Amino acid sequence: MAQKKNDTAPAAEDITNPAVEEVNSANSFVNTLWDQYELSRERAEKLRENREEAYLNTIREVAKFNKQYRKTISSLYQQTKKTNKEIANEVMQRIGRGNEEVQDEPARASSREALKKQLEEVSGQIEKLALTPIKSVFQIADQIEENLEKTIESNLEFSRQRRSAWKQVRKEYVQLARDMHLSLVDRGINGVKGLVKTK
Repeated sequence: MAQKKNDTAPAAEDITNPAVEEVNSANSFVNTLWDQYELSRERAEKLRENREEAYLNTIREVAKFNKQYRKTISSLYQQTKKTNKEIANEVMQRIGRGNEEVQDEPARASSREALKKQLEEVSGQIEKLALTPIKSVFQIADQIEENLEKTIESNLEFSRQRRSAWKQVRKEYVQLARDMHLSLVDRGINGVKGLVKTK
């Protein structure tokens, strides 16, 4: 008789083990589902941060390129200015050489020197007038780009702080949803077991 009890005892354990395994597998499925959700959420957050960093880096690179472009234009202008000045000096020297050969009156030579000085002054003033709007536009463009970069940085920082503030709340809601889901699965399994036992 003792042997019969031992024979029936393992049979009872075999009956309960599939139920326990069924509950564990259902809980494991629910946990896997929510773990996958959390992983996909983390990946989405990382992708968002990477996109934001890429956007900020693009803005910085464009601003850097524009500064170099403006610097190149300024250098080109300075080179053109230097070349024009050299040409003007060469023309003035040729005019002066022609005057020395003629050796007209000394009054004409002094008037030509005065004319030469006046031409140099006028050309210098014209260059300053022409350069002033260009410099102003370049300065304004630099300020706009710096302000844009600072605004984007502060906007990204604000949005990241806002997301991190809500992150803990979101994690708590996910944990509550996970617990409710597990509880619901356990109730369903227990309800099915109750129905099976009553039959």
